[in-house]
Amino acid sequence: MKTFQSLAKLSLALVAGLTITMQANASSLAVYLDQVNVDLGFPAGTNYLQVTISDGADGNIDFKFETSESLSNQAGPNFRIQRFSLNFGDSGATAGNLELTNGWSVDDNSPNHSIFGRFDVQLNGTGSNRQDPLQFSIVGVAGDTPEDYIKEFSSRNTLFAAHVAGFDSSLDSLNLTTSNLTSAQFGGSSVVPLPPAAWLMISGLAVLGWRGKQSAAKKARLEAPDNATFA
Repeated sequence: MKTFQSLAKLSLALVAGLTITMQANASSLAVYLDQVNVDLGFPAGTNYLQVTISDGADGNIDFKFETSESLSNQAGPNFRIQRFSLNFGDSGATAGNLELTNGWSVDDNSPNHSIFGRFDVQLNGTGSNRQDPLQFSIVGVAGDTPEDYIKEFSSRNTLFAAHVAGFDSSLDSLNLTTSNLTSAQFGGSSVVPLPPAAWLMISGLAVLGWRGKQSAAKKARLEAPDNATFA
């Protein structure tokens, strides 16, 4: 009977871990920006930037937008993200639901982002307020999920677009000396679900901890005197 109860508890722990894992898998995703408005030095199909969208605290949706190594190794002074455009998709959010970092502003008058078309909103920072990574949240929208923000494309079928500034125009690797290119616009729509590695580890540790506790209790019972009692 005790063996059956132990197996039942272990099964419940595993099911709980798997449930948490599936929820985490559905609530975190990445979008890669692999398109660029200039050809010089930027081969097509490279993941230049990544947007990570995830469930945050108190029902918020958190965005983290960062450059990849393929861009950061071309960095000059004040190399960071200066502009970011997105659509609200099926979320029901508006510009009033954006919680931005200090020094950034919002344009919600159907802003145009280079060759990538028009978006619902565009987030703007000045040269001194460029960010990498750029992080912001959408707050106060009931029931929204990360998936809601990838269901609507711009007029040029792009989910997100960004302006990155601060390239070192003297770098030979980009052949920028002739064009004096110090910034570029990037866009993309390649969506990838993020693996819930953290939740897998947490649920696995919880199961191992429970099994360890059970083993320790069993060992104590076996080693205890015959007249010992246990709770």
